[in-house]
Parts: sequence; C-alpha cells; structure tokens
Amino acid sequence: MTRLERVIARDRTVALVAVLALSGLAWLELWRQSQAMRATAMPEMPDMPGMTGMMAGHELDLPVLALMWSVMMVAMMLPSATPLVLLFAKIQRERRATGARATPVAVFMAGYLLVWTGWSLGVAVLQWYLQSWLPVSGALARSSWLGAGLVLLLAGLYQLTPLKTRCLIHCQSPLGFLLTQWREGRAGALVMGVRHGAYCVGCCWALMGLLLVGGVMNLLWVAVIAGYVLIEKSLRTGPWLSRAVGGALVGLGVAAVVVALATRAGG
Repeated sequence: MTRLERVIARDRTVALVAVLALSGLAWLELWRQSQAMRATAMPEMPDMPGMTGMMAGHELDLPVLALMWSVMMVAMMLPSATPLVLLFAKIQRERRATGARATPVAVFMAGYLLVWTGWSLGVAVLQWYLQSWLPVSGALARSSWLGAGLVLLLAGLYQLTPLKTRCLIHCQSPLGFLLTQWREGRAGALVMGVRHGAYCVGCCWALMGLLLVGGVMNLLWVAVIAGYVLIEKSLRTGPWLSRAVGGALVGLGVAAVVVALATRAGG
C-alpha cells in the first residue's frame, strides 16, 4: 500500500468513526428521552385504550418536540448517508495529498443535517398544533384505526410516485450524485450537503410519518424504519423494493380504514 493509499484509508476511517459516533450519541439521547418519557407516562386508562405509556400532549412543548425530532433524524438518517460521506472524504483527501485545496467533510455533513433539522422543526410545529386533540405522542395503531390507516395510505401512495423514485435514485448513487452536483469550496460543499439532504427528505419524509403509527418514541419502531431506509438506499436494483413496500402499506392502510369505518358503523 502506497503512502497516498494509507492516508486515504485513514481519512475514510476517521470519517466513518465520526458518523458512527454522532449516530451513536443520537441513539443514546433517544434512549434517554424515552426513559424520561416512560418515567412520567400517564397511567393505564381502561376507558381510553392506547393511552398507556403516552405523554400528555400538553406536556410536550415546541422546543422539546423540535429537539426530539432533530435527534431522531440524526439517529435514523445519518447512517444511510455514510457511503456518500466516505466518498466525499476520499475525494477531499486525494485532493489534499496532491496539493489541491480540500474541504472538510464536516461542512458537507453540516449541510445534510441542516435540511433534516429544518424538516424536524416543521414536523415539531405540526405535532405541537395537533397534540391537543390527537394522540400524536403515542401510537395511532393503538388509539385510532382511522388515523393510522390514513397515515399508512399516505406513506404507501407516496412510495409509488415518480418523485419518490427520482429522489431514491439520487440517494442510491453517491458517485452519480457527486458527478452531477459537484461544487467547489466550503460553500459548494455546504450546498451539496443541503441538496443531498433535500433528496433524502424527498425520499423518506412519508416513511417518517409512520412513526406516528407505531409511536414517535417507540425505539423498536424507530429502529425498524431506520433499518428499512438503510436497506432501501443501499440496494441499487431499481425502485422495486419501495414500490413493493408501498403496495403493502396501501393494503394495510385500506384494511385499517375499513376496520375503523366498520367499528363506527357497528357502534
């Protein structure tokens, strides 16, 4: 291995460790938040099924919600951006080794996380307005079949749209993204990070809505969705997986809506 190859390998290792460390800290903070919410959870209410372990909506103010969603998005989405981060780090290290001007990987990552932070703030505002009359801090699957069905339908239908496919293609091809979106300098790296974050949001925003179905702070549910996102972005065999999952979500959504309407008719 040449000196240049050793330097490149070391730089990629540093970038990988940084991504894993940041993601790990985010997961640790999610666990801490879930334990804190569990400690202050509402007691079992026999006349209100699905309320067990759910924080009272008014107890979650906007800053807490924004922090919760931001940390959750770092934990869920940053690992899926690792291939592009490592490729960007490799290119910058090669440039630095040849005497060219290089840009810190942190600038690119900052742009990526900036987009997801903005998205998290928007979702937090939406939840803050809705939580007074919907159990959005808990799991819709336990408390509202109709609400869960509508969210499943929205996520499933979006999986089948051309916009989803276009964004997914950009996320699945780190090299293709850099070849078509390359910008020089720190400002360029920040713009590239923002653009990749925008494609990532376009690819996954509806899937993030599934957190409302299984529970916003249900760590198992969070891990399942994060794992699926990682698999979906890693496979480069076309959009067949997202379309298959979309069809399944639509089917589940229709079933949930039918159950909800039948229950209301029978009641």
